[in-house]
Formats: sequence, structure tokens, C-alpha cells
Amino acid sequence: MASQAIKRTWDYAQLAKDSLKLRWSRDDKSREAAQKIVAQRLGKMRGLPQKVGQMIAFRANPSTADSFSELYESTEPLPWETMRPLLKAAWEIDPEELFREIDPNAKAASLGQVHAATMQDGRKLAIKIQYPGIRDAVMADLKSLGWLASPFGSLSRDFDLDGYRQTILSGLEEELDYRREAAAQHAFAEGPGRHPWIVVPAVEAELSTENILVSHWVDGDTWEEVQATWSQDEKQELGRRLLFWFVDCLFEYGQLHADLHPGNIRFLRTSDGPKIVLYDFGSIYRMQDTERWALLRLIRATRDQSEAPLPLFVLLGFRFDLLEPMSERLPAMCRLLFEPFQSEFPYDVKQWQLGTRLNDLLADHRMNFRMAGPPKLVYLLRSFQAVIQYLSGLEAKVAWGRAVEPYLTRYQQQAARLAVPKLPTHDFSSLARHLKVEVKRAGIVKASIALGASAIERLETLLDPETLKRIEQEKIDLKEIVRNVRRRGYVPGDVFALVDTQREVKVWLE
Repeated sequence: MASQAIKRTWDYAQLAKDSLKLRWSRDDKSREAAQKIVAQRLGKMRGLPQKVGQMIAFRANPSTADSFSELYESTEPLPWETMRPLLKAAWEIDPEELFREIDPNAKAASLGQVHAATMQDGRKLAIKIQYPGIRDAVMADLKSLGWLASPFGSLSRDFDLDGYRQTILSGLEEELDYRREAAAQHAFAEGPGRHPWIVVPAVEAELSTENILVSHWVDGDTWEEVQATWSQDEKQELGRRLLFWFVDCLFEYGQLHADLHPGNIRFLRTSDGPKIVLYDFGSIYRMQDTERWALLRLIRATRDQSEAPLPLFVLLGFRFDLLEPMSERLPAMCRLLFEPFQSEFPYDVKQWQLGTRLNDLLADHRMNFRMAGPPKLVYLLRSFQAVIQYLSGLEAKVAWGRAVEPYLTRYQQQAARLAVPKLPTHDFSSLARHLKVEVKRAGIVKASIALGASAIERLETLLDPETLKRIEQEKIDLKEIVRNVRRRGYVPGDVFALVDTQREVKVWLE
């Protein structure tokens, strides 16, 4: 036991050293080499480090994702000779006698590995076996959470690590007990998994134990195969179904699969359109009714500009003391956060640029917002970010407003009855509602448009070639102008004007 702890500490020391090389790499070649070394080390450590690697892999930067993508399921599994005795001890029979066939080659994951097997009656099963000693390794990981996080985002400075450590511990305790995961898989199949677009493999309860989980084998196309071989029409429909189902999980069932990385999901082409196969139910985020309805009310408040957002954030578990100093920015922040839900038309998430726009808007308050959220929301955010990544990769434009509208209507009374705290704060009245562009010649208006205030983000596309040429001649930086609008909090006011003897172009928010 002591030697394992020493080895784990040594592994973390090497990981920290390799991570520093990655951080200080000066060119693409050395950065790629350092990424591969870190990815290999995370995979060999398994447990929480490999999970961190999986989260790194499934993000927007393709160069980073390529190095870490092996961590989904292609890391080296333990030999069959190591895992076979575990099955024999649990079932009191040699697995090779129980099954017609069992594949000694496995697919490796962070906490266990999966072997394909065929029953005597022809049924094909997936047997997930937990790595021996992984529980002790995970407990050691949790003690090192701050050290592990520092190379990948400085969590030790930004978050309540004790709260996050406890949240992750609770989740991993469920994930490490395959009997609990089997129950969660069955419950999910009876809830969000009943959706006609979703496939949840059935569990073989009699063969499942604390360290072994046996499910029916359901295969499909990998995420890479979908991107490479599916038509754009198929991808578009898959994206639409994925988002509508996600919104259903969130607001109808209050259950989210919180580990939707590509190793835990497959895709089927069927006569009824694309379907989604889900694996690994060790990480399920369960929302309270109050949280669901408060989130719906916050979306409605943003769409209708009907009430101040700060009390609703507090109802969701955010800390008032950290949000109150930035309360005047919360209405504009909600506009950004829920921008897709305000659109009745297909929305392109690639144009969202949420991180950049939030950084500009919040400025010195960014840390406040990151620290204010309750730790349990990490699972909601992880699931949400995965859906965004899939929609982006599919290049699917989906009408988010239509997806959420049925739930805004269905649960309107429940949301209205919430006991919202009465707090002094700012509402949406300070925000500009419209972007105006006006062109005059000889004092006469020749062109005038009025759009929603969020159109400021695509300002360059709204201006005519003549105006764009003048802007270039005057060396006006449109991107910086838009950033300044964000920094001001999208309040009414002039954006810019061009005046000469021929014409006058004026752009403003009101």
C-alpha cells in the first residue's frame, strides 16, 4: 500500500514536470511532442488523471485534441491474465466456460476496461471490469486535486477546491460501485433513455457486481466515423435530435449524462433517422425541481427582460457575496449565456464565441463569476459543453428557442411559484435592445436598419462595401469597437460614425 502511494506521488511529480514542458513550449513541434508525453502519462495513471485528459481531448482546439484523443478508449488495457481471475472470483466459474466466446482484447477506459463476450444463446455482452487497486489510486488523486489541476487551468486559485473535491468524491464513489452504476443505467433507461432517438443498453443484473458491470452489446459509428462518412443532412438531423433530447433531459427529467465524451457514445443510422447509443452511466447529474424551474425562469427572464437575474442565480446556488459586486453586468451576461435560447431560427454555435465575449464583458469580474457557482454545476457544464462540441463538429444549426419553448410553457406556473429572494440588484432595463445603422446623403436618410442588440457581434457583415472601404482607410478597428461595447455592458450609446461631404454613416445602440 505504501509503495503504491509512493509510486502515485512519483507519477504526479513526473506529470507536473511534463506539464511544465507543455506550458512553456515555444513552437508547434515541441508543443506536440510535450502533449503526447503528457497524454501517455495520464493514460498510464488511469483514474482521475485520465479523466482530466479526456476532458482536455474533447475541446475546441484540434491540435490539443489530437494528442489526447487516445485517452477515450485506446489506452493500453491490462492483460487478460490479470482480469480473468477477477471474473472467476466474482462468478465462481471460469468466464471461458460461461461464455461461448470472450475477447481477451479489451477497450480501456479510466476506471476499467471492457471485453466483448458471446453467451451460449448467441447474445453479445459488454463486460466492464474495474481495474484492481483503482479505488485507492482515485482517493490519492483527490488528495492531489490542486496539484493535478494547476497545469490545466489553475483550479487551486479559482475555485473552492474543498467543495469541488467533495463533489468529485461523491461522483466517483458512485462511479466506482458498478452496482450503483447498474441501477443508474436502468433508471436512465426508464427516464431520458425512453426517448425514441436514444439507445441505452440493458443491464444483465445477475452477472453484475460491485466491480463488474455486464450490459448488452450495442455498437455503432464512432464520432470520428460520423464526421468522416455521414452526409451533412444526416449530421444536421443528428445535431437537432441531440439538442432537443438534451433539453428534454434537463427540463423534463432533470437527469443528464455528465460524461458524454466520444468514448461513451456511438451513433446509428436507422430507417427512422439517426439514433444515439450511450455507455457508462457512472456520472449522472440529477437536478432538483427548484433548480430546473429556476433555470427555466432565468431563460424566460432573459428572453422577456422581465426580472432581475441575480436573485435567480442565488436560487440556483450561486454565492450572493461574489455576484453582488458584478450585478450590473449580470443582465448582459445572461444575454450571452442564453443567446441560443433566444433564437427561433437555426443557431450556429461556431459563431457564439461565448468565452471571448464573456471575458470582454466581465473583465475584472471573471474570477468572481467562476468562483460563485456551486461545485455541483460542474457536471451540468460538462454535459452542456459536450453538446456544444458535438453541434460544432457536426456543423449543425438548430433552433434552440423551439427546443426550450414547450418547457417554458409547461412549467410556467411552477417557475412562477418559486420563492425568489428579494435582493437589491440590476434588471434588464439598462441594456440596449436594438442596434441601429443609418446612412444619410445630403441630410436625407437613404438607408436605415434596426436589429436586435446582439447583432453588434456581426457588425462587419451589416455594413456596405463603401462603408467598409472608408473604415479601412480611416484605420478604424471594428473588432476593438465591438470589444468596447462588450466592456461597457451592451448599454445604449453611440458605436461609431463616419462623416464626409458625401454622406454620413451612424451606428448606435438604443
